[in-house]
Amino acid sequence: MRAPAHSTPTSPADDDSAQELLQRRDAILGGVARATELISQTSHWRDCAQKLLQITGEATGVSRVYIFEIRRNAERVVCAYQTFEWVAPGVSPQIDNPDLQGIPFEAAGFGRWLAAFERGEPIFGDIADFPPEEQPILEFQQILSLLVQPIRAGRHLWGMIGFDACARPQRWERVEIDALRIAAVAFGAAVQREEREAALQQMQRVEALGRMAGGVAHDFNNVLTVASGATEMLAGELGGRGVLDTSSQELIEALQQALAQGAGLTRRLLQFSRQRQGQPRDVEVFEALRAATPLLRQILGHEIALELRASPGTPTIHIDPVDLEQTILNLVVNARDAMPSDGKLSLEVDHFETAEDHVGPDGVPPGRWVRICVRDTGCGMSAEVSERIFEPFFTTKASDRGTGLGLSTVFAIVHGQGGRIAVSTSPGKGSEFRLYFPTTSGR
Repeated sequence: MRAPAHSTPTSPADDDSAQELLQRRDAILGGVARATELISQTSHWRDCAQKLLQITGEATGVSRVYIFEIRRNAERVVCAYQTFEWVAPGVSPQIDNPDLQGIPFEAAGFGRWLAAFERGEPIFGDIADFPPEEQPILEFQQILSLLVQPIRAGRHLWGMIGFDACARPQRWERVEIDALRIAAVAFGAAVQREEREAALQQMQRVEALGRMAGGVAHDFNNVLTVASGATEMLAGELGGRGVLDTSSQELIEALQQALAQGAGLTRRLLQFSRQRQGQPRDVEVFEALRAATPLLRQILGHEIALELRASPGTPTIHIDPVDLEQTILNLVVNARDAMPSDGKLSLEVDHFETAEDHVGPDGVPPGRWVRICVRDTGCGMSAEVSERIFEPFFTTKASDRGTGLGLSTVFAIVHGQGGRIAVSTSPGKGSEFRLYFPTTSGR
């Protein structure tokens, strides 16, 4: 007869530890459920971000929860910017720490974080086990262990949400990691939804104003035609009578100049409204830019250097050449105005292909793309200004120098082609506009 099997006895401490683990697991699952419900019921994710961090922070029992946005700076370096933070009582906040604003992943020694986030993987564990180059900035914040989940808005990496344990090291169970990943996914979905709604509203405003501008332009053009014809008849009649003296000639020329300026405004309104019959065809972007170089140099003047570069073998895009030229001219004029004394303007054309299961630069979807970079060394823009630059009739220029239609026209043309626009800028560091067009073969 076999002796009965005996299980290994457990101590009260083991029971307490297991019970504590189960309680924390249930708290995290409940917190994630409340957080995702909150996100789904809120129209604007920023309105609930702080509450979201509090819910998940209290559920996990950590010292600090935060959100970083990931974006490129003016030098196109991928950086992290802290935007929201919750801290437990007695924990030092880090939201105002300047060292946590604009952290360059590669230069700061966090390249493996960025690579993991791009793959959709979290970073977690005890700081003592992290690579030496990562430890100083984490130890400075008194972090003993952490869990950081990437936040993806659709296909592109938008940011990250992190959980810091500062009181004692915290071991993360797989079920907890997966549960907090759900919270990050729900948050990313809210960000993507708001981005799409904002883009749709922008397009609707552009289309509505375009229709209005087109109607106004046609009516105004009729008035200009009558005024121009009357001016020509007046000049001919005065000349025929021999009474067209110098003073009268100057007045007529001033009137003709004003009519010409009005006609130019009409053309800009019609271009903005897109109410003209375009003739799209396959265009070699670099050749089109090179053909426009004399005009671009004339616009920029002698004080601003112009550089034009292209990668070999750039494919064509299907676009009306006039639209392409108008897009570049608008950006060049803006760059010139941002460099009133001197500077440098670079136009760079390259191309790339993004696989089906990956996301391209600036969040462009899979496909083959031609990218045009327009980079200047001008005064740059603040975040508040750069967020509004594509709004119709928004301008920071004097009333006699800008109508606020230039970048709105660029937005309408690029998005009308199924393309994308991204901007990197900051005060004193210039601006870079990146235009993405689908290639002819990628349509």
